[in-house]
Amino acid sequence: MLKINHSLLAILIATCCGFLVVQLDVSVVNVGLGSLKNAFDMDLTGLQWVINSYALVFSALLILGGALGDKMGAKVVFSWGFAVFILGSVGCGLAKSMTMLIIFRSVQGLGAALLVPTSLTLIRISFADPATRRSAVAMWGASGGIALAAGPVIGGVMIQYFGWRSIFLINVPIGIMAIVLILRSAPNSPRIDKSIDASGQLSIAICVSLLTYTLTEFSNQGGSFVQVSTLSLAIIFAVIFIYIERSVKNPMLPSRLAKNKVLAATALSGAVINLTFYGTVFALSIYFQTILHFNSVRTGLAFIPLTAVLTISTMVSSRIARRVKDINLITTGFMVQMVGFIALSQLNPESSLWLLNVPLMMVGIGSAMSVPSITNSMLASVSQHDAGIASGLMASARQLGGVIGVAIFGSLIASADPGYFAKGMSKAMIFSALTLFICICVNLYVARQRASGKQSEQQARGK
Repeated sequence: MLKINHSLLAILIATCCGFLVVQLDVSVVNVGLGSLKNAFDMDLTGLQWVINSYALVFSALLILGGALGDKMGAKVVFSWGFAVFILGSVGCGLAKSMTMLIIFRSVQGLGAALLVPTSLTLIRISFADPATRRSAVAMWGASGGIALAAGPVIGGVMIQYFGWRSIFLINVPIGIMAIVLILRSAPNSPRIDKSIDASGQLSIAICVSLLTYTLTEFSNQGGSFVQVSTLSLAIIFAVIFIYIERSVKNPMLPSRLAKNKVLAATALSGAVINLTFYGTVFALSIYFQTILHFNSVRTGLAFIPLTAVLTISTMVSSRIARRVKDINLITTGFMVQMVGFIALSQLNPESSLWLLNVPLMMVGIGSAMSVPSITNSMLASVSQHDAGIASGLMASARQLGGVIGVAIFGSLIASADPGYFAKGMSKAMIFSALTLFICICVNLYVARQRASGKQSEQQARGK
């Protein structure tokens, strides 16, 4: 049990609430896709934009959110971020059209981009003891895992009895409570005097936006001239971003972080976790509601095997993370997920519940094992000076992974025919297993290089 004083407890609750609502708005919206389709007569591409408009702004501005937290103080930026998130949630809850809903989902993404990296920074600067900080980070990660896990059931029940608007309005009381707690309990955060790399932020935001548009519209347009053009422009702006970062005096991604292999490996791991998880939840939500014709409550209940083990495993993994090396937990978690995804690749409309539920539980267990250790590795690899930017980079990578996952899975299942849908699902699950395998190889390589480097340093000191 984590023993901390009242002020630290309040800070932990507030920061966990920040991550909780951000993750909750991913899972509950997936369960509401059927209701939104009926309310606004949306096609598959429109449903993808409901998910990706939020994740797009979130991923594109996360590094800026971390940098602003470092410059203006994490406490201030966290509070403003939550206020913007509440505003976006109210707008979504009152939306009268698909366009209005997508716009306010983007506002939610802006708020999330400000509050997520600063929530981790607040933990980083508030919990001085490394062991206590690891536990706090694990609980922060657990809150997001629980939100993802419980979201489908909560969302299904709320939609059934209170309508789809309620899944957005539930964020309002949670956000108000978190803002009050952080303003009353958190001391003024240290501010780092540094300039904001506006040109770098603009170029990477355009790059991510173009990439998201290309991937999301693929299921609707195929490989059209417009998509080839937007993909080419995305690559051009990626090159421009690299040039800017090498040229400006104060880049948004300092060279010391760009060369940090542990940070790069954990960012890749975070992206892959979200790519596979978000893509799977999106595809299964469409599968339950379109192919099997489940209502919102039954759809939420169908996710219980995943949500139950994810909740329990997240709590257990927060304790195990204190005693087991991060690389061991990450590798084991990814391997468990790989087995689950390979089993899910055999799913079809006639499959038994066992073929669905057992692999889903494996995916949940593997994800819960990996996420706290990925976050701990990231924080341990950077100094307090870079904590905000690194947190923003990690969160940005995860959200971008989610955007890519929803877009890729959406393009693979873009058929109402059950047979073709099942084939697309199978390809998506095999793709997930392959990306996890690549990620395992990268993490093991970086860990081996790091251990070798430390050994060489110790030998040099001995001489």
